[in-house]
Parts: sequence; C-alpha cells; structure tokens
Amino acid sequence: MIPARYASTRFPGKPLAPLLGVPMIAHVVARVREAGVADEIVVATDDERIAAAARQAGAATAMTGEAPSGTDRVAQVARDHETAVVLNVQGDEPALPPENLRTLAEFLVTHPHIPMATLALPGRESDLSDPNTVKVVCDCSGRALYFSRAPIPYPRNPSANPPMRHVGLYGFQRSALLQLTSWPPAELERVEGLEQLRALWHGMAIQVLPASGDSVAVDVPEDVPRAEAALRARTTAHPRGSSSKEDR
Repeated sequence: MIPARYASTRFPGKPLAPLLGVPMIAHVVARVREAGVADEIVVATDDERIAAAARQAGAATAMTGEAPSGTDRVAQVARDHETAVVLNVQGDEPALPPENLRTLAEFLVTHPHIPMATLALPGRESDLSDPNTVKVVCDCSGRALYFSRAPIPYPRNPSANPPMRHVGLYGFQRSALLQLTSWPPAELERVEGLEQLRALWHGMAIQVLPASGDSVAVDVPEDVPRAEAALRARTTAHPRGSSSKEDR
C-alpha cells in the first residue's frame, strides 16, 4: 500500500509532481510492481487527482480520511483487505530499490511471529548530526531499541561501527498494523516526528533488516532534480526496464 496525500506542507501536490514527464506516484507504483511480491498494489489517498494518476499507472486506489501518519492511512485501507502481510511504501521515493521490498516481504512471510520490520543502511559520521537523517540503534538480534533524529549512539568513545541510517520502508503483519493504529500517537512519536516510535512506546518489536540500497526521498521541490537523476541512472543500469506505463 502506498499512502499519498495532496496537502504536503513543504510540497503541496507532491505525488503528482512530474519526474521525467511522469507523475511521481506512477514511478512508485512501477517500482512496487517490479519487486514482484505484491498480490495487489493500492494507493491510499485523500485526493481524487492522485487516485486518477494511480489508476492510470495500473494501481488500485482507496480514498481515505484524515490520518496522523502514513501508517494510519494505510491501516484505514488494510481493514478491508484480508491479507497476511502489508507493506507500507513511501509515496515520495520514486527510485526505491525493488530489492528492499522483496527483503521485507520474504522476511515477514517466513517469520509470522514478528509483528513489524523495517530497513537500515550503514550511515556516515556526518549523519549523526543531521536531523533529517533518522538513526536507529538495535539490540544483538537486530530488534530496534530506538529511532531518533538526534545522534545515537552518542560517540563518546570511538567505535569501528558507523551509525545505522534508517530506510523508511515498513512491513507489517496485518493484525499488528491494526493493533498499532488502534493506539493514539505516542508522546515520543510527537516529539521526534517519527511514527515508528508508537510501536516501541507500546512494546511492539520492530526487526531491522539490512537494506539493499538507498532511495532519494522527494521532500521539497528542490529534490526533484536529484530524483530525476536517480531515475536516469536506474534506467541506465536496467536498460530493459519494465512494461509499466511510465516506460511506454
């Protein structure tokens, strides 16, 4: 499921922004299709213009109401879908690696006792001080201890291990998703602006898996050229591409 709202504070109408002449939401739908793990691709949105673009890209659509987070928007739709696993794919990452979706889906299908999973990559030292880069600290079994925009772990003593940089893609057992969104936003979630902290606040385990690669998030209009460059590079690396509408 791909949550996509129109009224982004920093970039209104972002899912419809043209990237290489194609609406961003169509690129995201194409990446999900390429992963080959979804029985159904659904764009959950509050705007008919986004829904129309999603249908043109070959996705199903569902209209949603107000939601405090993308996860809550996805849950509004998941209530009506009898599926074991739900992937929450960010609608503003048009060049996300399909391998990341496969990693999440395969893990959750083979580990039905794990309620929730996400991804991370080794970060850089500069990521520690960047509040726009979310860091994650895990225990010895790969379960998340905490996510933060602050420098975690604080480098008081030298370490050979770089900080882990969170990749904002989520997978849920459907029952866990509905349980998570039955709880109101948590205080830590509000303070950090990170929806995954609601799960940790209530003691829900989050498995953190190694990502295959990173994506380019489009947060503001100035990010569009970087996203288009990533899409061009991706086309060069995969010249055959897919048979999605965006390639025709």
